[in-house]
Amino acid sequence: MQKFLMCLFVALASLFLTPTTILGDGKIRIAVVEGIVPISMQDAEELLQKENVYFIDVNTQEDREIAGYIPNAILVNAENWQNLLPNDFNSTLIFYGKNRFSYNASDVANLAKNLGYNDVFVMLDGIEAWELSGRKVVKDKLQNWEDSKNIIGFSDTIHQRLQFSDIPSCRDCHKSGDEKGIRAHLAADLKRVNDNCASCHKKASEAFKQSVHGNQDYNYNANSNDNDKKKMPNCNTCHSVHKTQDFSGLASLKQQSVQKCAECHEKKYFTYEMSFHGKGMVLSTEGDTPSIASCADCHGKHNILKSTDFNSTLSPLNRIKTCSECHPNSNENFTEFIAHADHHDKDNFAFLYYAYLFMTGLVVSVFVFFGLHTLLWCIRLILTRIKHPTEWKEAKEKMHSDKILIRRFSTFHKLQHFFMAISFLGLAFSGLPQKFYDQSWAKPMIDLMGGDIINAATIHHISAIVMFAVFFSHIGEIILVNWARRDLVRNKETGKLEFKKILQALFGPDSLMPNLQDVRDIRDHFKWFIGIGPRPQFDRWTYWEKFDYLAVFWGMFIIGFSGLVLWFPVFFGNILPGWAINLATLMHSDEALLAIGFIFAIHFFNTHFRADRFPMDMVIFSGTQTEEEVKRERGIYYQRLKDSGKLEKLYEKNSKFKSYKLVSKIIGFAMLITGLVFLSLILYTLFVYITS
Repeated sequence: MQKFLMCLFVALASLFLTPTTILGDGKIRIAVVEGIVPISMQDAEELLQKENVYFIDVNTQEDREIAGYIPNAILVNAENWQNLLPNDFNSTLIFYGKNRFSYNASDVANLAKNLGYNDVFVMLDGIEAWELSGRKVVKDKLQNWEDSKNIIGFSDTIHQRLQFSDIPSCRDCHKSGDEKGIRAHLAADLKRVNDNCASCHKKASEAFKQSVHGNQDYNYNANSNDNDKKKMPNCNTCHSVHKTQDFSGLASLKQQSVQKCAECHEKKYFTYEMSFHGKGMVLSTEGDTPSIASCADCHGKHNILKSTDFNSTLSPLNRIKTCSECHPNSNENFTEFIAHADHHDKDNFAFLYYAYLFMTGLVVSVFVFFGLHTLLWCIRLILTRIKHPTEWKEAKEKMHSDKILIRRFSTFHKLQHFFMAISFLGLAFSGLPQKFYDQSWAKPMIDLMGGDIINAATIHHISAIVMFAVFFSHIGEIILVNWARRDLVRNKETGKLEFKKILQALFGPDSLMPNLQDVRDIRDHFKWFIGIGPRPQFDRWTYWEKFDYLAVFWGMFIIGFSGLVLWFPVFFGNILPGWAINLATLMHSDEALLAIGFIFAIHFFNTHFRADRFPMDMVIFSGTQTEEEVKRERGIYYQRLKDSGKLEKLYEKNSKFKSYKLVSKIIGFAMLITGLVFLSLILYTLFVYITS
């Protein structure tokens, strides 16, 4: 609106009073001085971090406080401005002012060129277009109008920025009818103020009158008892001309517009907040213009209409064009994405509601089972240590002092686990503040990533690429290993594949696929937990390790595919219906929460925090376990290796773990602590949700 007001007041004067340059392509460039080369915002932004490139701000200090300035720009609005320029005449200088209607930047750039500077450009769009495009600006402190000691000390934040037209005075907005002065009892009449706005902003007024906000059929009548009619907004409702704050906490124009919409459309704003666009707006730094869609980007500004109206920006005729402004190559499927879907609303969004119930049931069931499993296991180990302290100590010392090592993981597996863990922590770090965007700790986490949800998404994508690489490397390993062992499932006489041997290989003791023995192991383990059976012995893989492994596969298909849909929504819009993006958002979020909670709570305990492993099991770093340790927990596996004659082949005689043990511990504990911090944030948030 601010840009529109400026353009409207300046347009007529500029046509008659200022020269313009008409190019061969028919485009008009305003504020161009002969001999000065214009530069686009995009090209200027690419030079922002280059050496020996300087942005020169020619605005006044007042304008800079209001509109902000490009980071590290040089302010030359001073009598000795020449002394502020770099000494190197080969430096690249990019001058900019307020907007295309300001000649200050071109004039000063021309003077700089006359001084001998070679590479001189002018960014005609100015700081206003730079800010509105979502690019970063710095804003200095501005005094509140409320702090002014009298009315003379205040000028409104919109009209005071006009340069080439008459700045409206108080009477222009607050006068009554044709009278020249202000009548005190009518000065605050918002309808009169609104009419006075319309007298200058005719184009905006006409669009507003045709919109749902300006349609008189919906207007609220103060003398009527018809409660079904809504009280409609006026100019001041949305623009708040006389309202400002310190720029240390002032929302940008885009942020303010969303806040204004939220005042009347609470339910729609709630569902908007749950979307990526809404979360980006909530988590963006105050004063910055986030490069995500606001309400006005989709619904329009003064011309807001019902989506059933063919003239609406969201009508079937215009929807693709509207979406394409941010999502090039948008198609009809993509535009069917439900922007304000609510997965709690069974009547209107049944498919999302039942998907939400399924995911919630999955999360609850997993944590109930393994939560009970973890609690009973923890209690059993603690009681055993208390009742048999001597035996406990002797057994632990014997396991740790054993010099015979059995190789359990290869170097390739250790590297896979490391990069899997790093990528998982990166995904959790960048994803949790988006999942719980409404929590007090979410914004500080986003600030650590640059204060922008787009930066968080970039970190999320990089972490996802690493995890995909680990996943597909494992798939490749499975294919290669099984191809090398293909003769094991063939009949030795005929050379043909045998179904029975394939099943044995798929569900045998060396496979990570679950089998009936795992069911028996779970039963026996719970019996030991409650003291009615001996502690069971396990084979190469325990049932909880198999669950961890298969959970990764499940997670990669659910989280991975849904994440790709969210990452490339337009591409998948060519294949899937628009509501699939809504479904992907829900599935991705809840499955990720399940994965994060399970890893940091259940997996950490099973692997590191058990009383007989605390504080950390280093096997995934060393790749080996002592023979005594294998005997005590994986007795069946040990005996099977011994009987088959394969045990000696797995003895590790040249372990190099001691050379990097300290580094492994530092990395391991850093990962554990980070995971526990994330788990604490999740538990705290769940407590807040339950108690609020």
